Amino acid sequence: MAIMELLRAYRFALDVTPVQVEVLQRYATAARCGFNFALGYMSAVHRVWERGHDRLVAEGMSRAEANKKAPRVQVPSAFQAQAWFREVKGCPFIGPLPEGEEGREPFPWWEGVSSRAYYTAFDDASTAFRNWRASAAGQRAGARVGYPRFKRRGGRERFRLVHNVKKPEIRFTGPRRLRIPGGGGQAALTVRLHQSARDLVRHISAGTAVITSVTVSREGHHWHASVLCRVQQSIPDRPTRRQVAAGRIGADLGVSTLATFSDPLTLHSHTRAVEAVDNPRHLENTRRKLARAQRVMARRYVRGAAQQSKGYLEARDRVARLHAQLSARRASALHLLSKRLVQQYAEVALETLNTKGMTASAKGTMEKPGRNVRQKAGLNRGILDAAFGELNRQIEYKALWYGAQIARVPTYFPLSKTCSGCGWINQEQTLKDRQFHCRDCGLVLDRDRNAALNIKANATSIRYGSEKTPGGGL
Repeated sequence: MAIMELLRAYRFALDVTPVQVEVLQRYATAARCGFNFALGYMSAVHRVWERGHDRLVAEGMSRAEANKKAPRVQVPSAFQAQAWFREVKGCPFIGPLPEGEEGREPFPWWEGVSSRAYYTAFDDASTAFRNWRASAAGQRAGARVGYPRFKRRGGRERFRLVHNVKKPEIRFTGPRRLRIPGGGGQAALTVRLHQSARDLVRHISAGTAVITSVTVSREGHHWHASVLCRVQQSIPDRPTRRQVAAGRIGADLGVSTLATFSDPLTLHSHTRAVEAVDNPRHLENTRRKLARAQRVMARRYVRGAAQQSKGYLEARDRVARLHAQLSARRASALHLLSKRLVQQYAEVALETLNTKGMTASAKGTMEKPGRNVRQKAGLNRGILDAAFGELNRQIEYKALWYGAQIARVPTYFPLSKTCSGCGWINQEQTLKDRQFHCRDCGLVLDRDRNAALNIKANATSIRYGSEKTPGGGL
């Protein structure tokens, strides 16, 4: 065993009163407006460079030369945005205001909430801008990051608060009470948790866990608090005897069957081990109900109205509630599967999937229109509903907790076309062929089962984990 410092997020559902809901919504509004204020300030400064760059290009200069010759500007940081906000928050608006808003004060959202709500939003805006610039310069790995966008009203309500860990203001006042710091003349808010946080409270009391921040968000009709802690956790440096005896397991992910295994896996203690897990198809099971709720919401929407009707707001809440239920069911199923894999085996072998390429649209172009567009859209929907990326992420960080290792197979390895017995490759096999027939050794096997065996045999071990690995869940 080794003691390692990890960043872990503990998520709790909140039992809030109507008065507390109003306070949380005010915090979320302040965070949204603070993000938009900082992003608008940073974008305005960046536009100065853009206008100079575009003028040089219009004069005939190449873009590469214009990048060097354009006037240099320093995009404000989060601290500069804070300083600018303190300077202008009490100043009246300049210029004419819309009718009915002549006496409105500037930035009314900053009063009555903790200053941390919009200061952390300033930091989020700075991070978004920094990520975009790093991605545009080719300094950031992964998919291309788009230009930061303003947060619209009516979107997801959330805010994040930080504190001084030496003088903690975010703390538990009991196993089912969480204290959120106040501000702006408001007292601290103590909210009740739907489930007990006894284990986390014991860690904090023992000094093995420290709260660094809390993120409060609304999903459907429920509010949740995600408490981010720096935890001193015992990490096994080797798998258990049971894991070593089980060895390696190969898992082939798919749409018709969520996961097919090379070896048996026990999901529940009271059931027998299985070699495949059916796809729950959470979206498909909720799709008709969700479509009906979305049609009701669309009929009640009034375009251009300053304020929507009560019926529309009820329909919108109904749609949000269905999406929240769908997300919770999917997360529960993935957490169970990922935990069982790393608990029972010393090594989990997976295929490296290009989910973005797998879910690309088949629409094509006007000159070369695609074929079977509707069928491909249904397949893309099924792949995204199965959440291969989230399952891989959970397996990676949980493997560190249980002393397991991860093994990977390259993206384009012919898993389904290769015989797991002799290595013969069937180049004529198509997606419609659900059985693999080997013409060399005569092996007849289910297509997904054959792929799982190939994953187990051909994967290369990779060690995941670092001293600060974020995680959560079961």
